[in-house]
Amino acid sequence: MRQRIAALSEAIQVAPQESREELAMMLIELASFQSGHTHGQSGTQDIGSQSAASPIELIARLPARWRDRHADDAMLAVAKSWNELSIPMKELGAGLGRDRWLRAARTLSIDPDPHARLAVVSLAHDTADPGFAKLVGQLLADENQTVRKAADKAFMRLTMVMLEHLPAYVLGEDLAKVAATPKISLPVDPAVLELERCILLSAIADAAWSFAAHRCRSPLLSALLVMDRAVSTPMEREITARMRRLLSERNHPSHSPMRTVLRRTPCPILRERALRWLTIGPIGTAAIDRLATADSLDEHEIVLQKSHLAIRPKRGARLASVRHNTRQHNGRLELVEDGPLPIGDNYHQLSDRSRLGLIRMSSLISIDDQARRALLEPALADPNTSVRLNACDSCSSIDLPDYMYDVEPTVARHASLNWSSVGNAAPRTSGPAWKHRMQVAAINARSPHAWVRRVAGEEADRLTPMRSDIPSSRLQARRMYNADPAGFVRSIRDQLANPATLCDGLMLIRIMGIEHRFELDLISILQSEQCDARARATAVMALGAVDSNAAKYMLSEAIGDADARIRSNAVESISRSPNQLLELKGDPHHRVRGSAIRRVIRESGSSQLIHTRAAGQALLEMLHDDRPMHRLAATWVAQRTLTGNSRQAMGAVWKPLVSEIESLAMRSNESCEEGAKIQTRASSCIHRISSDLKSQYHAHEQAINQRVMDIQ
Repeated sequence: MRQRIAALSEAIQVAPQESREELAMMLIELASFQSGHTHGQSGTQDIGSQSAASPIELIARLPARWRDRHADDAMLAVAKSWNELSIPMKELGAGLGRDRWLRAARTLSIDPDPHARLAVVSLAHDTADPGFAKLVGQLLADENQTVRKAADKAFMRLTMVMLEHLPAYVLGEDLAKVAATPKISLPVDPAVLELERCILLSAIADAAWSFAAHRCRSPLLSALLVMDRAVSTPMEREITARMRRLLSERNHPSHSPMRTVLRRTPCPILRERALRWLTIGPIGTAAIDRLATADSLDEHEIVLQKSHLAIRPKRGARLASVRHNTRQHNGRLELVEDGPLPIGDNYHQLSDRSRLGLIRMSSLISIDDQARRALLEPALADPNTSVRLNACDSCSSIDLPDYMYDVEPTVARHASLNWSSVGNAAPRTSGPAWKHRMQVAAINARSPHAWVRRVAGEEADRLTPMRSDIPSSRLQARRMYNADPAGFVRSIRDQLANPATLCDGLMLIRIMGIEHRFELDLISILQSEQCDARARATAVMALGAVDSNAAKYMLSEAIGDADARIRSNAVESISRSPNQLLELKGDPHHRVRGSAIRRVIRESGSSQLIHTRAAGQALLEMLHDDRPMHRLAATWVAQRTLTGNSRQAMGAVWKPLVSEIESLAMRSNESCEEGAKIQTRASSCIHRISSDLKSQYHAHEQAINQRVMDIQ
């Protein structure tokens, strides 16, 4: 039988193709015998089932033991002839048992015949079983060149079968073919096969670290492919961590060829790995070189889908060193096709996530501004709202107004907020940028989106420095005045020359406190009979802040003016003694009387009690007046004078004043509009007086307590 097996083994090597199947069938039949006395179900010796046997029983077992020994020899013969077997014979031979194939492979791997070692490599390649990984890793350093090349291919095949769940476009055309090649499966429990992936990962790590011994490329490529693979066991995590340590070993013999593999291997997933490894210094340059070029749209796709990794500042800073070259085409700059980003013609072929990634990456990679505008131009009409929303963050300020016309309120609102000059210095009113922004604001004021209309209105207010009633406009006016005082004064004078904007200009002058620079203009407005009475009254108030003889003379003339508002403002602004001001308490207009009384009470105080009490008596007379407007003006004066130290200054007249205010607050028989206003204002006045008295009482009580404590 031994001679027959040897003869069949030799014959199958030289027999014609049509005769090999018959010879292979004979060897497989001989190898299929397995005695239950010597081997268990797993194909290993079942020591626990052995028992002492009698001499007769031993003699009776001799034929079975011989057949077991011949079966093992036949198994080695089938394994050695693996390359000569047809596919059906290989599939039939796979049923002999996975453990027997592994034992046969271990035996043949140390056979001096290169043909036997080559058969082991072919067996591992065809079955793609991770149990052969250690043997293939050892044969990478075989002395025979043919065996080494075959082992290199088999090692890559083992890795790709482990990654066969990945899409073909991720692996690349060549590696996808390797992963898609049909395999001959050995009988094994899938759970056991999944656990034995650790054997393959360990073999990849060992072969990658021992590159100097075999100089084969597949272990390095395999390590790059699987080191960032999601792991499920602590053992796998430890092995992959050992692989990743190789990325930082700059002086290791495997490091330089690994960088070369990363740069030049046409595998899209390696480009995504390069994006991950940008932060690793020793391999960062190779990763940048790998990201700087792309051979297919799939390579762009896989990197753009992982663009969120650039959120890490260190990775984003490294991406800034990647430069995308441009070219002139039809008079405009365009990106070259083999750069780090896809060209604009491929925009619509990208997925939604990739288009989002393109927008993010375009703001990190160094690109000419004109080329970036051309690249992001299709995003304006993108059907995905998220893409348009992110595009308005990355587009230039020239294209930003286009996004404010988007039909989606979210996009339009976001674009309008980005376009707004909040937090930035507004452009000068004399420049074209100011004019353009005002035009855009006018258009957006008619937008169907409420937020866009609001931002447009606020921007128009911010860009118009002459609107005194708006804080942002006043701030812009102060900035302009600080930057160019003479130019700002000229613009204000232009506004004063226009009757429609005259009052706004006067109010802005008062708010900014620059009345002294417009003294002659204010005098001219006050003397002009064509000006509105409201504007002349405002000019009087502004002249009150100018300390000059001309201003004082004009104010003295304004006291005798026919308009009551001008006389009232003159009383508020002119510099006169309390006696002179008290002469105006008999003015026929309630506003002039109230202003004169209020100013005497506030300016006299406790130093001139006679004038203060005389003004208080005049105020009481106004409260008793039959005319509603006079009583309303009197309550306005009372609100501003009856609190604080005025109680001691007014003396006996203070209580009648408060009593009259209380009666006005309680009175409800007046049906006219002024009566309701009088009652409201009187109630407010009583509330203020009560709050002031309570605060004075608490302060006095605290002072007494403090004095008692000091005495104690």
